[in-house]
Amino acid sequence: MSSPSPAPLLREFIHIPERTSQSDFVLKLADSVADADATLRDYVVTERLLANFDEALGLIRSAVEGHASKAAYLHGSFGSGKSHFMAVLHALLRGESAARGRDELAPLVAKHSVWLDGRKFLLIPYHLLDARSLEQRVLGGYVDRVRALHPDAPIPAVHRTDALLEQAASLREKIGDKQFIDGLPGGDAEDEWGDSETFWTPERLDEAFGGAYSDELRRKLVNDLLTSWNVGFFSNAREDAEAFVSLDRGLTEISRHAKELGYHGLILFLDELILWLANSIGDQQFVSREIQKITNFVEGGDTRRPIPVVSFIARQRDLRELVGEEVTGANELSYQDTLNLASGRFDVIKLEDRNLPEIARRRLLKARDDRPGAGEAISRAFDATTKVRREVFDTLLGTDSGSGADIDAFRSTYPFSPAFLSTLVHVSSALQRSRTALKLMRQLLVDRRDTLRLGQLVPLGDLYDVISTGGDQPFTEKLKAEFEMAQKLYDLKLRPYLLSQYDLTDDDLDAARRGGTQPTETVGRVRAFTGDDRLIKTLLLAALAPSVPALRNLTARRLSALNHGSITSPIPGGEVAQVNRKLTDWAGRFAEIRIGEGDDPIVSLELVGVDVDSVLATAKHYDNEGARKHLVQRLLWKQLGVPWSDSFFAEAALTWRGSRRTIELVYGNVRDPHDIRDEAFPPNDPTGWRLIVDYPFDDGSHGPADDRQRVQELSGRMSPRTVCWIPAALTIERRNELGKLAIIDKLLEGQRFDSHAEHLNPDDRRRAHAALTNQRSALLNKTQAVLRQAYGLAGKQPSDVQLGFDDHLQSLTRALEPKLPMGATFADALRSLGDQMLSQQFPAHPDFDPDRKGEPVRLPDVKVVLDHVRRAVESPEGRVEVERAHRQTMRRIANPLGLGTMHEAAFVVEGQWAQHFHHRAAAEGVSGELRVADILRWIDEPSPRGLDPIVAQLVVATFAEQTDRAFHLHGGAVTPAPEPGKITTDHVLREERLPSEEDWAEARARAGAIFGVHNLNLRRGRLVAMFGRDLSNEGARYREAAHGLTARLEQHDKWLGIDQASPAGRLATARAAADLLERLATGRTAVETIERLARAELSGPADRVGRSIKSAAQVSAELASAAWDNFEIIAGLGEPYAVEATAVLTELRRVGQADELTASLSPALRRAQSDAVALIRRATRRRDDPDRGRPDDKDVEPPVDRVGPGGGDRGKAEAQDLVAVPAADLGQAVEKLRAFAAAHPAATIEVTWRIVS
Repeated sequence: MSSPSPAPLLREFIHIPERTSQSDFVLKLADSVADADATLRDYVVTERLLANFDEALGLIRSAVEGHASKAAYLHGSFGSGKSHFMAVLHALLRGESAARGRDELAPLVAKHSVWLDGRKFLLIPYHLLDARSLEQRVLGGYVDRVRALHPDAPIPAVHRTDALLEQAASLREKIGDKQFIDGLPGGDAEDEWGDSETFWTPERLDEAFGGAYSDELRRKLVNDLLTSWNVGFFSNAREDAEAFVSLDRGLTEISRHAKELGYHGLILFLDELILWLANSIGDQQFVSREIQKITNFVEGGDTRRPIPVVSFIARQRDLRELVGEEVTGANELSYQDTLNLASGRFDVIKLEDRNLPEIARRRLLKARDDRPGAGEAISRAFDATTKVRREVFDTLLGTDSGSGADIDAFRSTYPFSPAFLSTLVHVSSALQRSRTALKLMRQLLVDRRDTLRLGQLVPLGDLYDVISTGGDQPFTEKLKAEFEMAQKLYDLKLRPYLLSQYDLTDDDLDAARRGGTQPTETVGRVRAFTGDDRLIKTLLLAALAPSVPALRNLTARRLSALNHGSITSPIPGGEVAQVNRKLTDWAGRFAEIRIGEGDDPIVSLELVGVDVDSVLATAKHYDNEGARKHLVQRLLWKQLGVPWSDSFFAEAALTWRGSRRTIELVYGNVRDPHDIRDEAFPPNDPTGWRLIVDYPFDDGSHGPADDRQRVQELSGRMSPRTVCWIPAALTIERRNELGKLAIIDKLLEGQRFDSHAEHLNPDDRRRAHAALTNQRSALLNKTQAVLRQAYGLAGKQPSDVQLGFDDHLQSLTRALEPKLPMGATFADALRSLGDQMLSQQFPAHPDFDPDRKGEPVRLPDVKVVLDHVRRAVESPEGRVEVERAHRQTMRRIANPLGLGTMHEAAFVVEGQWAQHFHHRAAAEGVSGELRVADILRWIDEPSPRGLDPIVAQLVVATFAEQTDRAFHLHGGAVTPAPEPGKITTDHVLREERLPSEEDWAEARARAGAIFGVHNLNLRRGRLVAMFGRDLSNEGARYREAAHGLTARLEQHDKWLGIDQASPAGRLATARAAADLLERLATGRTAVETIERLARAELSGPADRVGRSIKSAAQVSAELASAAWDNFEIIAGLGEPYAVEATAVLTELRRVGQADELTASLSPALRRAQSDAVALIRRATRRRDDPDRGRPDDKDVEPPVDRVGPGGGDRGKAEAQDLVAVPAADLGQAVEKLRAFAAAHPAATIEVTWRIVS
């Protein structure tokens, strides 16, 4: 089947000349104003340009009507038509029919005819390149223009005339006044001086020779001398920068001169002024001098100019930007101040790049008239281009870089994309000076006249050729240096590499460009070279003009799109991967190219300008086989996710189905028994797995087939859980790159670099270090990608690895045939291998990580599950509502483990594990208690599960809960039951004896009444154990206080009215409580403790015992601190106190006999004590006061708190007064004070004494 014929050449549809001319699309202002017809013939007037012309004419009108000089920058990039614009404006102001006759300009002409008609303007075009000074070009240009237009008019006084007058004065002295005057032009009666005879006289000559510059007589003398004695004196002035007066004065002079010639305004068209200054930016003295003059275009220092001077200054860059790039320090500040001053006074008329698409369509890309259907064919080709992938079209359109072009603009400039044009404008503005955008586009079309076909786009990389071969120089010295570095890098390194890569010569490329016939194989290599060459050149453009939107943050995807069609792939989008591989390869070879990471990494080219190879040459000894092995291992370990250590053995941790596992890793040469002995193949852990990783190169003629052979031999003698990972061998080229990486890696380690770069100066050393750092990064990325090929994780490229070996995984156990996941990362491959290994070993292991998040089952998760299992088991329905926060945990663990089913909101426990264990126990004849060791073993029957220990213990704990078994260890019950993580193989599970239903119910009722302890209704072993433990704890807690209360009650039974033999009352209840607590605290088992509580004799309701127990400590303390002697005292009082004493004691005994629930003893005891003290005080005071009634003594009763039987206060303490006591009775007084203090423990007492007699 024949291949489809190629599309026709584009030159058949648009006119593409065979060669370009220097004059193509280049308009010289001075020439164009003389030929308005030619200027207007090809001029394209867009709506935006009409607005620009309106701005320019409006500026002139404001200057004329306001009688003030004006200036405007005509700002636009190369190719925006600044010179052409000024030429058309010139024609409009002159009223040229070629301009006024253009239909597009008709509205503009009509608008401005109101003020233009009847006014006459002197239009002076200037080309500033090669000017000696502004005065020389502006003022001298005016003189030349006026001489051409008005040959008989006097010459304006813009020259420096001192030398002229000195020469004339010398001549006058030599020949005398008469002869001198005769040689001067005469005057008649009609001249302005009104003289009919010869004008000049000796007196007037003296006045003129001595006059100032501005003196009219001096000006006339200079003019007459130039037409007589000194003809041609200023013929060379136009080349003399010092031959003219100052620009300020000169502008005033030419304004006066133009007015005298009948003009209403002077219009200056200054082309290339900014470019002229930019060319001399390195001569700071010159630039400083000329920049100071710019503001003179809008203001004068002398007087008001007779007619306004309007200046249009073409520029493509703001001079302030160039100053900032090229000048520093105080000079920059001075320049910037001046330029900012000028910028504030100048208008700006901006010729936008948006005009370019329409101009290009009409002047450059117009369909041929002699080819029928050419326009339709081009339109169809463009429509086909719009059907490329969206991201490609967006890049071509420039929407991903902010150019904002639309599809109509793209259609206008086809086969140039908007991104191409945007880059063309920005790059040409920085890197070339003379050629317009249209001219560069024409050059590109001419260069590809014989190869560019309909349907193809002009790749961005082709722009570098026309920029670099045009002979132009960049604007700034910095860019010049960078451009030279770029050319040198391309010519000496990048291009030679590409030629050798594709085995091509310059002759082959020249023949291809001429469209000559070549062998098919050569054509393919030329096409591949051209695609790579365009990518390289795009990187060079980005390095030279990094601010260009389309060149910013270049990636493989954007490089491919910007050079659409240069790199092709049979798979849609596959060209991006190809470009990525190329970039990775180049970054590893050339330190100047830097590439990031990711599927579509950012790539850049840095113009270093330092010979890093000279540094590498001093470090070649770092490249050896050991270094390469360690480097490969380090890279592998990093990609596998294994912590690096300088050892050939490691353990890889991974999470498999939600459980933590480890795989032993060994790095070495599988083929070589000296490197890995036979006994090193089995894993150290007999239950684990070992993965042996070989390296992708070997000695001599050995290869991966030899490694495979040894594994096969070993598998006949041993069958350990071991897998060998054997890579394909790297190509020589990649091994050399590995060696280079080993050198750079070692070179950049610590301070080693400085010793190898001593021959470089500090700046070059810094750049070389940065370049090598970038190259190491690129080589690392590339080597990692090549290793993926070698180890079978990516498609093999013959340039990277030796083809023919694909048996990368060799297992020593025949039960496993591992497979590699194609396209996976090393870490994913390791997880896949681990899954295959462990799945073969533990096929029944539940999957606790179905989403492959790598989340292991942790102990807190296990505890959450066990808690809900217990709650479900202890519920009558076997189900429990699960909080939202725990539902996923239950669903992830309980469901696959077979503990139950987590529904939407409720968990339902299931009994399959209980059935399984009962079945296994019956099969093995096991009855009664079950050993945990056996249960753990039964978990892996009939198919191994290999559960994580805490998960297996969860199963054991669940079984214990479901079957109501208790944990025992070394013969004793373990309470509380051990949680997962603490269950050992030494534990056994027993079915525990439970209390009877009656005892269980009675004990629960009594526990609630006595201790406030409540328990679930279910009579289960765990709850029984918990209940028994709680009861024992309560017994131990209250036992001591209860016994103490009993002893105190027995000790004070006389005053409390207690009959120790009585079966009821306070003492009997206290004794029953103490006995119960003792029995609870000493119970040996939970069941025994519960039964003791249920069957205990309580001497009354449980509530009375509970109150006795709870208040025992308080009551016992009150009994211990009571003043029992006072009761003995009041019991012996006679009348009138005996009745009251009997009442106090009777009340105390009444309360003492009753139990605490009936009457609280503590407040009764306190009241009794208070009443006893009061009674004692009254009785004591009356007996000890024989002198009562003496008129000079005060019988003051001590203050007493009178408290009635009810416990309320009967009155407040009375104030104590002075009491006189004989020395013999001092003891009695002190006793009274003590009694008072006892009755008022909170009172503050002041005691004073003095000798009365």
